[in-house]
Amino acid sequence: MIAMILATSWLVTQLSSSYTIDPLTTKDINRLESIGNRIELISERRPDSNLVSLLNRAGQRNRQALLLVNAQSGKFIYGFPRRMGPSQAPFLKLLGQDIPFRITTKSGVFDGPRQTIINGKSYYLFAGKPLPQGIIRSLQRNHPGLLIATALLLSTLLCALLAWSLVKPIRELQKGTQKMSQGELSTRVTIANKRGDELGQLARDFNQMTERVETLLGSQKRLVADISHELRSPLARLQLAIGIAQQQSESNVSEVTQKQLLRVEKEAQQMERMIAQVLRLSKLEANVTDTEKTCISISELLSEILSDAQFEAENLSKQLTFNEIPDSDIHCYAELLASGVRNVVNNAVKFCSTKVQVSFSLERDTLKIQVIDDGTGVPDSEIEHVFLPFYRLSSSRSRDTGGVGLGLAITQQAVAMHKGTIEASNDISFGGLKVIIQVPIK
Repeated sequence: MIAMILATSWLVTQLSSSYTIDPLTTKDINRLESIGNRIELISERRPDSNLVSLLNRAGQRNRQALLLVNAQSGKFIYGFPRRMGPSQAPFLKLLGQDIPFRITTKSGVFDGPRQTIINGKSYYLFAGKPLPQGIIRSLQRNHPGLLIATALLLSTLLCALLAWSLVKPIRELQKGTQKMSQGELSTRVTIANKRGDELGQLARDFNQMTERVETLLGSQKRLVADISHELRSPLARLQLAIGIAQQQSESNVSEVTQKQLLRVEKEAQQMERMIAQVLRLSKLEANVTDTEKTCISISELLSEILSDAQFEAENLSKQLTFNEIPDSDIHCYAELLASGVRNVVNNAVKFCSTKVQVSFSLERDTLKIQVIDDGTGVPDSEIEHVFLPFYRLSSSRSRDTGGVGLGLAITQQAVAMHKGTIEASNDISFGGLKVIIQVPIK
């Protein structure tokens, strides 16, 4: 970046036509006067001499580059190659001055003017040392349009390089944050090791943050899984004790005690289901499954789920309808995907008012499943939370139906393992919740 700034600064400096005019020392004035006297002497001896040749001869003797400016016409006569001549502006500015000055330009240093009479004509003499003409000055003098175009092109390239050097790491950071928001906690950005500026420091901070978040969430998931495993043993002993108590006390305890034992057994079974779901969700979040992918008919995979849900809906005096299941095969974790779809359909049956509609379609090798109910739906502010573990719209809603808020979370992980998507929204026509699952079939 510093190199770009220096290059731009150099270009601006080269294109600048600035010059300085300073007083001469007595020694320099005397030298200029001596050169002028010699030119006048040679012109008197050889009045037919060419002015250019005259300036060349006098300049070689004094090791100076000489030029004359006609006092009437302002025409320049060079005693050296004209391409080496500096800008004429400072010389014209000094015409008519009684005392000489030093003109310092990027093309050389010249002293003058010294008024000189040659063959009856008045001229102004300047003597100095021109510098070799560079490519920038050559273009400026001979092809100014090309020079401007080149300068604009160079500036554009430098600006593009500067913008690219800033935009590329920013885009990488943007992609990293997007992946993080989608749950890819192992995301890291590579520019952290390539840059030493503020963007590189920002990338390193980002990597440290993602590593810390991944560690904390990983520890939390392991803690939940470990606790769930540990709870299973005392829960199994509790269920065993309840069974023994029920068998031994059928004739020795009151009906109230029997009901309390049944209540304890029901709560224990509820805990067993919840622990099983927590362990399953932990495995899915860690991308661990107990089965391999198989190729199975979509109809075979889903028909039993729909039949069971339809039977359950009829028992609740509700209606479940669905269109024809696509006649195609799908490569999937069959039990896992079936469980995810079952959770969504069962939820719709539980929370609908009177009916549920399930539809299937194939779109570009993708199975689309849409489940809509006519229930009360979910507040728009809560839609994005329905797939969170243990989320319940109300405590009574899940308690009454036996849920603990893990069904949709498990479904989301199951769909994600199939590289699919799931989204929920409130349906305007039915008035309830609409859930769309899309899973590649190959």
